[in-house]
Amino acid sequence: MEMDLEKLVSDTQLKQFKENGYIVLKNFFSKEYIENLRKKAESIFEIQFKHFGYKDNFKNNMIRLFNEHESIFINCGKLIQTGLVELYKLPFEDKLLQSIKEVGIEFPNLCTRPVLFFNHPKLAKDIIYYKTPPHQDWSSIESSMDSIVVWVPLVDVDDKNGSVIIYPGSHKLGPLPFKSNGGFAEVERIGDGIQPNFEIGNIVIFSTLLIHESGDITNDTIRWSCHFRYTNMLESNFIERGFPNPYIYKPITKQ
Repeated sequence: MEMDLEKLVSDTQLKQFKENGYIVLKNFFSKEYIENLRKKAESIFEIQFKHFGYKDNFKNNMIRLFNEHESIFINCGKLIQTGLVELYKLPFEDKLLQSIKEVGIEFPNLCTRPVLFFNHPKLAKDIIYYKTPPHQDWSSIESSMDSIVVWVPLVDVDDKNGSVIIYPGSHKLGPLPFKSNGGFAEVERIGDGIQPNFEIGNIVIFSTLLIHESGDITNDTIRWSCHFRYTNMLESNFIERGFPNPYIYKPITKQ
């Protein structure tokens, strides 16, 4: 007879999730595990730093590569998103999948590729690329009505480096009218937002219907984070809509 696994999401946390639309699970992953993921992502850029002879600190080298070789900077980011082994391993960790099921995602399935962000005002030509507007993720993916996002900070985050701003309870409003803004379904802010601090090893699980946005980066550091979106394959509304999947990944081929 199999032993029941220890619960990762308490009854109190589950109640908070249903009421507020999000929960924070502290010390979920070891600091070393998360730092290794970030360092692997950094190493992609460092190969090009070495190639060009850059010898400053990592942040300044990133800014220099962005300014001097923007296409190569973008290529580094694309390669991280499409195949960094450590990034793709994390969303399938047994521990994480168990916690997702405990918040109600009976049959979890990734509905978009894993995403890793490295945000800084000097690593973007438009504010939208480092500071997201208030939005709901659901509108861009049209996944199950109970779909969730797992947001993982790869550095300690607070209001100085733009920690995510959350609008508790806004998920109860369902899909809201939006305007397209740089690929985000921007919505009006509703209620008062909160901006929690998070340490490396924490994860945030929130409804794709929860209104959230990025804070301002004021301390001249790079905010590293990643997120994963899970849909519930057994949710009745999702089944009735025929499993919509509006995301398109299309290569651009040189002529």
